[in-house]
Amino acid sequence: MNPRVVRVLAALFVVAAAGVCVSLGVWQLGRAGEKRAAHAKAVALLALPPLEVGEPGVALEPGRRVRLRGTWDRERHILLSGRTYLGAAGVHVVTPLVLPSGERVLVERGWLEAADSRIAHPEHWDDGEASVNGVVVRDPASRRVFDWVPLASEREGTTLWSARALDSAQVAAHVPSPVARGYVRAVASANDTTSARPGLIALPDEQPDSGESMHLSYAVQWFAFALIIVAGAVAFARRTNRAAPR
Repeated sequence: MNPRVVRVLAALFVVAAAGVCVSLGVWQLGRAGEKRAAHAKAVALLALPPLEVGEPGVALEPGRRVRLRGTWDRERHILLSGRTYLGAAGVHVVTPLVLPSGERVLVERGWLEAADSRIAHPEHWDDGEASVNGVVVRDPASRRVFDWVPLASEREGTTLWSARALDSAQVAAHVPSPVARGYVRAVASANDTTSARPGLIALPDEQPDSGESMHLSYAVQWFAFALIIVAGAVAFARRTNRAAPR
């Protein structure tokens, strides 16, 4: 093949490869901007005063702080398996809270120790009326549904399930209607009654992570790849020209 044609094709390849890397870097910058905007919206939503939820017709907006008032449904608990706390194995306890309207809201109440990360017994708690402070979380809708596994209860009339997540399909199958869409992650507060249970550790009030830094890091990597490709091609071309017979 003609050397000139080879050089042209090599130059086109370098330009295309560097262009792809630059495009991916720009895309990552765009994603970082989207994450930044979403994070700012989430932080602003959390800064709003808690929404009082206890009557029908109040929508649970994901990311919004709420205060629930109702009665714990002692007939059922869901144990989210594989949750650790300070290196100890345990579960997150989820119990429906029955609002005055009769609607149930699932509440992730906190961490409870379980040696096998699966089995615990919150059915012994003396649950009754409650005031819960928390943050609304949207039910995950996974393509792969993991069935809830029934566990042996130590209290007659109470059902326990072991679950990996509060998948909306499983919630609809196992919790009596009406059930609010989304659930509430209770957080530690001096004004609630979720932490006064033996062994239950309230969940921390965590701020959302923007994830912006990850995309910025990826953008820098793609721009660096583009620079390496161009610099390497220039260095190779210079070396080839010096080695060529005159």
